[in-house]
Amino acid sequence: MKLDFKVSGTLNVPEDAIKHYDVAGKLYALEFNDTMYMLQVCLVAESSDGEYEMIHQYDEMLSNNINDLRYDEAEFSEG
Repeated sequence: MKLDFKVSGTLNVPEDAIKHYDVAGKLYALEFNDTMYMLQVCLVAESSDGEYEMIHQYDEMLSNNINDLRYDEAEFSEG
């Protein structure tokens, strides 16, 4: 089964955050507090006993029968 999804929102970061652009000139990451932040896919799974598991690595996706995960667009935009 194929599911389509879209995610959007806002994020307030420090004014002095260092911006990182890709070769196309699009903002793909921010760096502040000695940490690099970038957009990536992450799924949170909840089991019947209330435990949570974060699935975000390729091998974790495959072991949970999540195949061929792609997204059309993921980028920061300055507002």
